[in-house]
Amino acid sequence: MQKTRTSITRHCRELTAEFGFNGFTIEQVCERVGISRRTFFNYFPSKIDAVFGHDADAMPEGIIERFMAARPEGITGISPTLLADLVDMVIERLSFDETEIVSTHGFFSVAHREPELLQHMVQVGPKKDAEFRELIASREGVDPQDPLLSSLLHILKHTTLQAIEAYVEGSGKRSLTEEFLELMGRIQNIMGQPLRRSND
Repeated sequence: MQKTRTSITRHCRELTAEFGFNGFTIEQVCERVGISRRTFFNYFPSKIDAVFGHDADAMPEGIIERFMAARPEGITGISPTLLADLVDMVIERLSFDETEIVSTHGFFSVAHREPELLQHMVQVGPKKDAEFRELIASREGVDPQDPLLSSLLHILKHTTLQAIEAYVEGSGKRSLTEEFLELMGRIQNIMGQPLRRSND
């Protein structure tokens, strides 16, 4: 089931990159995948849903459960391992399928030039961010609107995108994990500086 679903999404993205979102039909997707139109709709309600794919297909099995279970016991508020646990989560995701991650990143670059796809991203993106923020808040026992969570997730998301771009530009000479950890290390280093200059 998952193999067929990911195949549909992959071919939809390839056709989008080649012809534009409105330049191909569901029948063309079905022909490439080797399925019927009815089977297509068993997996996705529309072409745009197929293009963006299913969230579970891009995540290692059990990754959310492992993150939730990693919180130390007997801690109140933000745990001292939150950043490390989130970094582990990102690394596991980046190590899952580097080829697919790079392909997806390329697709989203194309999607920004497609008004219909861009509108979908604008609508869905913030919702997914909010859901992930709520997941972390529930683990940490804090308000989902805590600005610390938003700032932390923004850093992780932006750094992940930068790592993917560095990986592509470097033709894969270093792994996605290596690119991500180097960038995170540099951020950690600068954020460790004093917030105010000391008075000499």
